[in-house]
Amino acid sequence: MTPLPLTDLRILFGLRWRQFRSGAVFWLRLLGYDAQASSWMQRVYVLYLLGIGSIWFFAMWAWGHDLALSIGQSLAPQILAQLLERVPQAVLLLQTWAMMASLRSTPLKLSFPDMAWIVGSPLARSVPVLPGFIRQVLTRCILFGAIWALLTVLLRAPLAPATPLDSLRVVLVVALLVVLTWSLAWLLGILRLVYPQVSGWRWLWLTPLVLLPLAQLAPDQTLWPGRLLVLSVYDLAPPGALVLIALVAAGLVASFVILGARINMIQAADESAVYARLAALGLLAWRMPDLQLRIRLQQARSGQKPRLRIPSVYGKRAMVVRSAIAGLRHPSLMLVNALWGAGMTWAAGLILVNELPVPLWIGWLLIAGIAPPIGLLYTFRRDVQEPFLRQFLPLDGFQIFLADVLLPLAFLLLGALLAWFRFLQDLPPELFFEYLITGVMTIPLLGLLLALCGAAAMTATRELQTRLLGTGASFGLAILASVLLGTPLAGLVVVCISIALLGGVLMQHA
Repeated sequence: MTPLPLTDLRILFGLRWRQFRSGAVFWLRLLGYDAQASSWMQRVYVLYLLGIGSIWFFAMWAWGHDLALSIGQSLAPQILAQLLERVPQAVLLLQTWAMMASLRSTPLKLSFPDMAWIVGSPLARSVPVLPGFIRQVLTRCILFGAIWALLTVLLRAPLAPATPLDSLRVVLVVALLVVLTWSLAWLLGILRLVYPQVSGWRWLWLTPLVLLPLAQLAPDQTLWPGRLLVLSVYDLAPPGALVLIALVAAGLVASFVILGARINMIQAADESAVYARLAALGLLAWRMPDLQLRIRLQQARSGQKPRLRIPSVYGKRAMVVRSAIAGLRHPSLMLVNALWGAGMTWAAGLILVNELPVPLWIGWLLIAGIAPPIGLLYTFRRDVQEPFLRQFLPLDGFQIFLADVLLPLAFLLLGALLAWFRFLQDLPPELFFEYLITGVMTIPLLGLLLALCGAAAMTATRELQTRLLGTGASFGLAILASVLLGTPLAGLVVVCISIALLGGVLMQHA
């Protein structure tokens, strides 16, 4: 029996095509398409929607291209050198994350229909592997390819404007690196399904972190993918290296496809439980990130006893201690808070110090409003969204908020202040203390304001829209006041007023 029967593979690709058509019809229905009608008007309407979507895509691409070009032309040589130095490290972080994710849970994910039609069918066990890999790699190639096409324009702008051929060349290199990275990740993930003892090693998924300190000791052996990507931006990448990457990636793909004939589909279905639940929710899973978090935490805690015990304390102290223990039971959420704070602070520092264009501040505000740290209000959401328990808490909404947000906000501020201090190391001494004092005064207030924007949005019917408006208005007015009046103290006054107003909202409605 061959590891990849062509007949079974053709059947599975046919199933994937029907699933794709069903999903496309669902989205077209949301835009007014009637799948039951077979008139020519419906076909014309589909072409109309495709035309409108194409025009929008090219308009957004032109806007992104012009924005990347203007940002690149405003970059100082030392900033460009720093960005190019960080690219190999960012690529290594992404590769490390891909391997860690595959070692923790197999990348072969099955939805509930897949469990019904594939796991219980006589199809060869290796058949779902290749289509799953192709689908995952295609999505990542499109995402990272688009990002790097714009980054090529940005990074080449200080020297000479990039041509479409330059962006296309970099996209091809990115595609090769994506295939190489995820083929290795899939090989590691398939080993979990072939050898059950691998999944029994609890901390095995942390082993790829060894690459990070190794990058300091042997940078040539660990950072070469990112360096190759930088060279390709300036058309300096050796063709032989690209051919070698393609051959190694092809060998890795062949290896995990052959191993796929021995996988345990029952274990694959067990490890796909979270993915299947989220896939069944569809768009709702992305509109409600707290629901995603709840599902993932339920799966992670299943079969485990709760860690840490609440001591015998009473009154307001009990709320603080209980919230702290709830946060410490999920250390990954606290780590996410610290990393989010560090990343956003570093980005704000780059924009501020280099006086980059206003659209970057708008993008920063959109990220803060759309994707705040998911662990910041985890305990507070549970308290205010449980009406039966909420009636027994003798505290107003603002007091509950302070008790629940104290620990996660501390982690957020720790990451932000460390990143700010590290960022200031590269500044001249005369600017160091000025920016240091400004950051120490501003960052804690901004962190509290961010948490208040999210907490106040939970009291509204449309949470996402309210959080976006609240974050944009409060942070935007603070930035505007600082720029117009030429002093950060004006922005701090706006921040303090916003904190008082949002605190009053919580006292009345939460």
